[in-house]
Amino acid sequence: MPDWFYRTVAQRVLFCLPGNAGRAVALGVIGTLGKSGTGRAIIDFLGHMEADPRLAVRVAGTDFPSPIGLGWRVDPERCATRALERFGVGGIEILADACQNVVRGNDRQLYDGTRQAVVMPVPEGIARPLLRRLTGADGRERLLLPSGENLPVLAWDEEPSDAVERGKGVVLQVGTKQSATGWRVPATMPVELPAQVRAWRARLAEGAALVLAGGVANPRDAVTLREAGANFILVDAGLVFHGPGLVKRCNEALLSQMAPSHDRKPVDEETSARRSWFWSCALGTALAAGGALTLGLALTRVLLPYDEHYLDLTADTLRRNSPRLFAFMAHDRGTLAGTMLGLGALYLMLGWHGIRRSVHGAKTAVLASALTGFSSFFAFFGFGYFDTLHAFVAAVLMQLTVQIMVSRPGGAPAQEHVVDDENAIWRYAQWGQLFWIIHATGLLIAGSVILGIGMTSVFVTEDLDYLCLTGTQAQALGSRMMGVIAHDRATLGGMLLASGVAMLLPMLWCYRKGAAWLWLAMIGLGFPAYAAALGVHLWVGYTDWRHIVPALLGLSLWFGGVLLSRDYLMGTPRNDPISPP
Repeated sequence: MPDWFYRTVAQRVLFCLPGNAGRAVALGVIGTLGKSGTGRAIIDFLGHMEADPRLAVRVAGTDFPSPIGLGWRVDPERCATRALERFGVGGIEILADACQNVVRGNDRQLYDGTRQAVVMPVPEGIARPLLRRLTGADGRERLLLPSGENLPVLAWDEEPSDAVERGKGVVLQVGTKQSATGWRVPATMPVELPAQVRAWRARLAEGAALVLAGGVANPRDAVTLREAGANFILVDAGLVFHGPGLVKRCNEALLSQMAPSHDRKPVDEETSARRSWFWSCALGTALAAGGALTLGLALTRVLLPYDEHYLDLTADTLRRNSPRLFAFMAHDRGTLAGTMLGLGALYLMLGWHGIRRSVHGAKTAVLASALTGFSSFFAFFGFGYFDTLHAFVAAVLMQLTVQIMVSRPGGAPAQEHVVDDENAIWRYAQWGQLFWIIHATGLLIAGSVILGIGMTSVFVTEDLDYLCLTGTQAQALGSRMMGVIAHDRATLGGMLLASGVAMLLPMLWCYRKGAAWLWLAMIGLGFPAYAAALGVHLWVGYTDWRHIVPALLGLSLWFGGVLLSRDYLMGTPRNDPISPP
């Protein structure tokens, strides 16, 4: 459940379920995905949450891939450990076998939504694969690291004491321990927590571990607490209330503080022709030029000379004998032209602002989209029509795609990570991202359907109504005319599929604060496509509501994403100062 789905839809539904049903459903879904390699691959695909190697830390002699982990309260029954470990965490805290029945048999509401807290029963003997917390003989909880170190677990508001072994460190548990209900762990950071962490850090010996369990609700909290002296932070209630992407956002916030732009090494100089971004821009330019040419043909002659030769008809003859058929072909080619223009603009933005700045996933998005589009070239061969110009253009564009594959990414300083905030702008942006992901999915569905129609029946009911033809009369047009129309339909389906891929992958992997180029890329993708598609339909008079409504729904989703994402994506693309606690 990425944030764009959890914070917009899923959380609202889950929190309305009675008792612990919401937690059971969420962990059940995530846990089911985590049980198979395919499911774990889906989690990786949706989030790409693996921690950057630069975030690795060493705590009490043990190496961890990230200083952010998950507390046991997220998954007390160990239903989804295999899935949660894909969230970019440095470690997962797991409830020990002896204590699972205590939680499983507890019928109280574990998530207190009214007070933004997680309530858990006692006892709290817990274990984890990298960090293991047990109850010692003296009744004190201990944090056992793989190296054998035992750390006492204390309440965060306790005063530093000489009783703490100075050389080993301490685990501070954020929350209130209540004798009747157990621990109440807040989903927000207590105001006094950073000062308390600093006090413990000053008291502990140099190099001693200071692990903090809880107290993180947003990425700025993680940065503040790390700067205060915490070596390792376990997220628990914060993830429940603020989304499963909290760990990833915390990692990115920490990374933004570790690698400011002025400390980065200069990019090694290399000719542009050896860089993937150059060829992506070339591919986008060529595709946009082809779209402009196609639009010009759709608005004028529609048929090219080799089309006329293949049909043994001139454009004027076809226009006189079948004016609506000619207009129908113009509507297909005009819609195709708009799609090509938008996709070309997106390739340009992904190349110049994405691949050139080593934005994660930008190169993959261009290649996956281009290869999807090329694969549709063979869809209309069943009708025996070989478009020589189309084949020539596809061969040229394929060469540009191969150059993207074999060339190196980069060429400019990498895009800086920005400290995120969970505020109104961020919450609106989650809806914007959801709208755009639904839109991209809709493009994939529409492309598949149109591609299938082009390979089979060619016409749908609305088409026949517009042409004033029956199915039998349509077949009487002849195999050659059906082949030309099928070619346009299949090509449009392929371009919609390519557009869906090129939109979906950046939405999943590149959507972050300050990515103004992505907002502009979505403008470039949608505006020419919808302007051409709706304009040509009005121009030829093909306004059947069954045919127009899907385009209007797509326009609404695209424009909604534009409005809701603007402030978030157009934010200042540099490190925001960390506000004092």
